[in-house]
Amino acid sequence: MIHLKSIPFLKIILPYLVGLLICINTGTFHSLHLVFTLVALLWLIAFIIQKITTAHKAKKILFILLTNALLFLSAFESCFVYNARININHYTNYHLSGSQAIFARVNNIPVKGEKIIKVPIEVSCIQFNQEWKYSQGQSYVYIKNEKAIMPNLGEVLFFKTNFNIINPTKNPGEFDYKAYLERQNIFSVAYPTDTIIKIQDDKFQYRPSEIGVVIKSKLIGLLRTCELSQEAFSIGAALMLGYDDEIENDILQSFSHSGTLHILSVSGMHTGVLYAILIWVFSLIDKHERYKKTRCLVIISFLILFVLITGVSPSVLRAALMLALMVLGQTFYKKGNSYNTLLFSAFIILLYNPYLIIDVGFLLSYLAVFGILYLYPLLFNRYPVQQPILKFLWSSVLISFSATLFTLPISLFYFHQFPIWFVVSNIIIIPISTALLVLTILLVALYKLVFIKTMLVVLINSLTSLMLWFTRLTDHPKFGFIDFIPFSAIDFFLLSVLICFMLIAFQLKSYKFLIASGWIGIFWILSSIICHYQQSQEKELTVFHVKRKTAYIVRIGHQVYASLHQLSDKEFQRYVKPYLLGISNLSIIQANDKIISMPHTTVTNSTWISPPKNSNSSIIIVSNNQLPEIKHLRQNKITIIADCTNSYTFVKKLKKQCAQLHIECYAINEQGSISIKL
Repeated sequence: MIHLKSIPFLKIILPYLVGLLICINTGTFHSLHLVFTLVALLWLIAFIIQKITTAHKAKKILFILLTNALLFLSAFESCFVYNARININHYTNYHLSGSQAIFARVNNIPVKGEKIIKVPIEVSCIQFNQEWKYSQGQSYVYIKNEKAIMPNLGEVLFFKTNFNIINPTKNPGEFDYKAYLERQNIFSVAYPTDTIIKIQDDKFQYRPSEIGVVIKSKLIGLLRTCELSQEAFSIGAALMLGYDDEIENDILQSFSHSGTLHILSVSGMHTGVLYAILIWVFSLIDKHERYKKTRCLVIISFLILFVLITGVSPSVLRAALMLALMVLGQTFYKKGNSYNTLLFSAFIILLYNPYLIIDVGFLLSYLAVFGILYLYPLLFNRYPVQQPILKFLWSSVLISFSATLFTLPISLFYFHQFPIWFVVSNIIIIPISTALLVLTILLVALYKLVFIKTMLVVLINSLTSLMLWFTRLTDHPKFGFIDFIPFSAIDFFLLSVLICFMLIAFQLKSYKFLIASGWIGIFWILSSIICHYQQSQEKELTVFHVKRKTAYIVRIGHQVYASLHQLSDKEFQRYVKPYLLGISNLSIIQANDKIISMPHTTVTNSTWISPPKNSNSSIIIVSNNQLPEIKHLRQNKITIIADCTNSYTFVKKLKKQCAQLHIECYAINEQGSISIKL
């Protein structure tokens, strides 16, 4: 059992976490700095009084309350300071509706896609009302990939552009790309309206903070020249450097369905491999540990460099901080608590970027490590295995199980799928990926030795093919993974509590906690039955916002009649699937009828048919600029929905006609998707 007294840092981080969650959901308040300063002064006075006077219970309580209040308000200050728009020189303060000329510096590795090149930039100067203004701020510039030359890291670009504010989501449950970019301090993106001019320098001047990106760029360029297959290059670059932009979607999907997607994200495992290599090297050159402090300095320096190379990934930063603290403790003979170290690293990371508290990768990383720290030794000590090979396999199973159990509620809540073969997949794929990581490092180190390079390339290509073959074995919805799992916020809360109570019952052999777990399970089942019944009584039409496509469904209870034949698989996954994930016992029926009828309501799509004069249609979906004859329907209660296949000019004309006839008209292009109860 974890003793809370042995984890004093928990008391520090809890009020800070509460403050972060409240601030992210409500925003900062007007007098934040004044209140924070006042509380800080009161805390300082209370601290001094604590030190110079005799201890008193009231003084101690006051000091604890002020400490919690200060940490709580520190969360609000962190969110305020992190927001780049507080800078008066931020380029968003100089936005115009038309085209603007800017100077911008390429500050990260450009990503080349099929049609466009996405270039990360830092704006340095912008033209505003015929004047040049010094400015700051990060953005992306999207360049057509037809005749464009790939910009290089450190180059200064001059071009004219329209800055586009990122649109919010327009479909229920759709991934909020706008919020995602804003959490990275990117508030608009640039589309050049003219030719991009490169400002050539004899030598690029890189900043000290960019040393990791420079090394990463050079290593990626080196890997490109090593004659690796595209799959081997993309996976090798992801394993070693965290560069996963060129991994194909079907590969990512296969890893996700096998429960091994974490392998392609540079994480604690990769940091641990680097740490193990460094320890091994020092064990060869310093067998008697005479240079402990030098070893400590070198290891921490390499860890910092690795963090910078991988783009300050939360999981890498967490692992690097924990390993650095462990090395410091070993060097100066200080023994630390693993839970304290974990919480301290989380606190430091959240001070650096408070919005990571709602980042799925951050949460999964920390919960997985906490699960391994807590549950793995508990299970292994209770069910030990002595035979070396079986011990290794059993340890791998327990580590995978521990991490998966603690991340299960969040995984189901965000991804709504469960990989059935996650234990087997991890046992097989983690050793292969570790071997690939080591071989890729050797390839980079020994690429000038032609014979060794050729051998390494063959090995890497073969191992990559083997790993991909195995991941595709489990990429099947019937026996590989469970998809479309409805999992609400209530389910998330109840499952989390249930897991906690069952673990306590297991460790303490407590009958009371076992009974409590049973009651929670019963309550969860009852709430699911109520939710299932409520959904069975609902009838709803949803028309989705998909660019230049017609997409709508009619849901009658748990059955969904879908008209989605125009959508690609990628469009279905992005725009429609998030809505369907909330429906229990889902049954999808492809609707080929021109009219979907039910009691009191008929849904007609005017692309296929014009409603007859005696029609009792109450909802008409207008597509492809085909104006329905609606004058004779003015006496009926009718709703017109113009989907995304209509032009803005046509929609304007349609809305005007509907207004004259007092008919409700809804434009999907302008207003986003719509759900109507039937």
